[in-house]
Amino acid sequence: MRCFFFDPDQQTGDRILITGSEARHITTVLRMQPGTTVELFDGKGSIITGEILQLTSREVLFRMLSRSTQHNSAAPLTLVQAMLKGKKMDFLIQKSTELGVHTFIPLITRYCEKRSHGKQQLDRWQRIMFEACKQCRRPVPMRIKEPVSIELLALPENSSLIMGWEDEDSQPLSPALLRSNHPTLLLIGPEGGFHADEVSLARDLGFSTVSLGPRTLRAETAALAATSVVQYLSNNLEPHRSE
Repeated sequence: MRCFFFDPDQQTGDRILITGSEARHITTVLRMQPGTTVELFDGKGSIITGEILQLTSREVLFRMLSRSTQHNSAAPLTLVQAMLKGKKMDFLIQKSTELGVHTFIPLITRYCEKRSHGKQQLDRWQRIMFEACKQCRRPVPMRIKEPVSIELLALPENSSLIMGWEDEDSQPLSPALLRSNHPTLLLIGPEGGFHADEVSLARDLGFSTVSLGPRTLRAETAALAATSVVQYLSNNLEPHRSE
C-alpha cells in the first residue's frame, strides 16, 4: 500500500486533503483513481487508512477509513555524523531513517568534508528522508538538524554518550554503556577519523569511546553498524504495536 504524508491542519473530521507536489505525484505520476486505498501519515505518529474520494492535478481528497497510533521510542537515538564526501551523507540519511534514528546531526570536524551545506542541502536531505519514511512505512519523520561542531552539541539530560573511535582498543559497544529508557547520542567520525583534540573534547563532555571491532570500517559502515547495535540494545528493533 502506498504511503503519503499530509498536513494535520488539512484534516476536517474524516476528510483529509493533500495538495501541492504530493497531490501531483498521486495524480500524474502514480495515476491513482477514486476508490484507491492508501496509508496517510500526519507526521506525529498517526497511521490512517484513507480512500481517495476525488482528485485533481492540484489536490486529492481522502476519506478516513481507520486510524491507529505508533508511539515514539522511550530510548531515542541521535546519530551525530561527521560530514562525508560525495553522496555518502545522502545514503546515511536514507538508511538512518530506515533504522529508526530519531535525530540526525551533521558534524563539522577537522578532517571532514569542508563544502558549504546551506538550506539547499538541508532541503535535499529532508526530501530523501521523507521518501525513505514512505518506503519503510515510518509515520514519524527523522529530525535533521543543521551542521554543528562538537563543542556546540546539545546533550540531553541523562543521555548515553558514545563515540566510535578507531584507536579504542579495549572498550566495545556493550549494553553497559546504555542507560535503560534514556536517549543515546552516537558520535561517528569522517573518513579521516577524529583528531586527538576532538577525542579529548568529547571525553571531557562525557562521551565514552568505543571500538567497533578489529577491522577498519568505512565511515558510513561504522555509522550503520553502530546504529544497528544501539537500536537493538535499546529494543528499538522490536515490532511496533499500534493502538
